[in-house]
Amino acid sequence: MDVLILFPDAFDRTSFAAVPGYRFHFVDGPESHWRPTPGFDPLAYLARCREVVRAHAVDAVLSTHDLGDFVAAILADELGLPGPGAEAVFLGLHKYYGRRRERSPVRCEAIRLDDPRPRVPGYPCYLKAPWLKLGLLGFKLESPADLERALAVARREYPGWARQYAPLFRAHVDLARYPLAVEEILLVEEFVEGPQVTVEGWCRGGEPRPWAITDTNVYPGTRVIDNFSLPSRHPAAVREELARRAEEAIRAFGLRDGFWNIEFWCRPDGPVLTEVNCRSAASFAGLYEGCLGASIFAAVVELACGREPGRLPAPNGRVGGQFNVITFAEDRVANLVDLAALPAASAFCLFRDPDEVVRPVSEFGTVLGQIELFGESYEEIRAEAERLRRRLLRRPEASPW
Repeated sequence: MDVLILFPDAFDRTSFAAVPGYRFHFVDGPESHWRPTPGFDPLAYLARCREVVRAHAVDAVLSTHDLGDFVAAILADELGLPGPGAEAVFLGLHKYYGRRRERSPVRCEAIRLDDPRPRVPGYPCYLKAPWLKLGLLGFKLESPADLERALAVARREYPGWARQYAPLFRAHVDLARYPLAVEEILLVEEFVEGPQVTVEGWCRGGEPRPWAITDTNVYPGTRVIDNFSLPSRHPAAVREELARRAEEAIRAFGLRDGFWNIEFWCRPDGPVLTEVNCRSAASFAGLYEGCLGASIFAAVVELACGREPGRLPAPNGRVGGQFNVITFAEDRVANLVDLAALPAASAFCLFRDPDEVVRPVSEFGTVLGQIELFGESYEEIRAEAERLRRRLLRRPEASPW
């Protein structure tokens, strides 16, 4: 079967190529998933994808990235192929309208980016762009001064990202139902704290089914993400409630066929939904294979081709973690990471080009790369990750500990 892969990065190419029995056709998108690509035209990209579809008579189309997933859903709808549905993917992308599909959403209001004196309902609160990933442009606000600093960053960074989303929304979203889709807005949300998890699952014919629950672990006393780990260390009753709430949410979004992942805060009075993503959490692929013996890339392809996943997750007793290497510095990557140490740190994957100049655009800093480790206990692998992070970082004082 012929499968079209949109917005692929190097990890996608390697991972899909390892799935036997399919012919993959890759259509390159923006240069980076970490920063906007000047000059990228999403409508021209969609037209190019249509040409590839005609040339190869593809049987499935998919992506593992937010914007690519929306383009893939548009194409699948046009071709009558299995897929989540473009409206469901849009609701997962646009957090303002996604909130309005939830049963008990946290308070969420929109403010205009060009409003010189935006009002927020109270402090503390959380400011974010309506469609950005990776915590970009996300800030906890505790005062009007925090708001002004966050708006300065958003006004600088937002337009570059908006040029990748707004043309597609204008052409392929029902603006009578979702008029704010093409407006330059930010979201101000009720501030919620608590341990976070990602509930991953999949649908066939609109029926949600579980895949895995991954813990998000932060540095003590901060909201900065230290690592993601499997298996979840939450009690069984909590995990059961998380799965139930996730299935309830995905039904409300109307996703038909494909993977989804939903983030929750775990609160004493029950889970609170953070956000819904109508795509796989493909970045956890290594954790799933190492701890559960299942390939999410194979499962994603099988679903896109209208088939049941051939191999489902089965815990094997191993503990795994993906440990972030983070900086709050503004500098060249080569000045922040000891490149000479990379051969001795085979578990580390560098996400950025050595010549790239990075600067934080959220309260979470810049993720330079990840260390993926497996062992007998969470404590064991975290201690090893700390050792490697201190070995790799050339400016450790600019990183959280």
